[in-house]
Amino acid sequence: MGFNLDEYTPVSERIKQFWADHPNGAIHSELVFDDGTRCVIKTTLWRDKNDPQPTTIDYAEELLTDRGVNSTSRIENCCTSSQGRSLADAGYLGADWTKKPSREEMQKVVRMQGDVTITEPNDKASDKQLNMIRAVSKSMGVAVPAGLQGMTKREASQYIDQLKNPQPNDQRIDDEEPF
Repeated sequence: MGFNLDEYTPVSERIKQFWADHPNGAIHSELVFDDGTRCVIKTTLWRDKNDPQPTTIDYAEELLTDRGVNSTSRIENCCTSSQGRSLADAGYLGADWTKKPSREEMQKVVRMQGDVTITEPNDKASDKQLNMIRAVSKSMGVAVPAGLQGMTKREASQYIDQLKNPQPNDQRIDDEEPF
C-alpha cells in the first residue's frame, strides 16, 4: 500500500477554513476515556454555537507508545485526529473530497502498520521544528546538527524524537573526549 501525504489535508488547514466559513461556530473536544495507555477524544462541532444540535460528532483513539509522538503527546495527537474527523464529517475535506482522512491520520497508518510506503513532500523543516531542535539541544547540552537549515520536515521530526528519547551512546557536548 502506498500513498502521498501531499494528497491529504492537515487538520490545521481544515480548522482554518472552518473558522473562515463559520466565525460564530464552535469546536469542542473532550477526553472521554483515558486509562494511561489508551485514550479516546470526542469532538463536537457546531457551524453556529447557538444551534441547538451539533453539526457533527466524531471520535478518535490513540495508544501510548515507547517512541514517536504518542510517547509524549498521545492525548494532543488524539485530539487533533478527532477534530479532523469531525471537520471531515462536516465537509471540510480539503482539495480532494475523496481523501477523508487527514494527513495526521495517514501518518498514524504508518505508525501502526509499519509496512506502508509513503511519499512525503521534500519541503524544508518548519521554523517551529528548527527552533524546537535548537531549544531542546541547548537544554540537553547537545550540539545543534551542522545541517540543521537543510533538514526536511521528516528529518527534523526524526531528530526531535531522538533528542526526546536519547540512546545510551548519545554524546553530550559537555562530555570529555577520551585521551
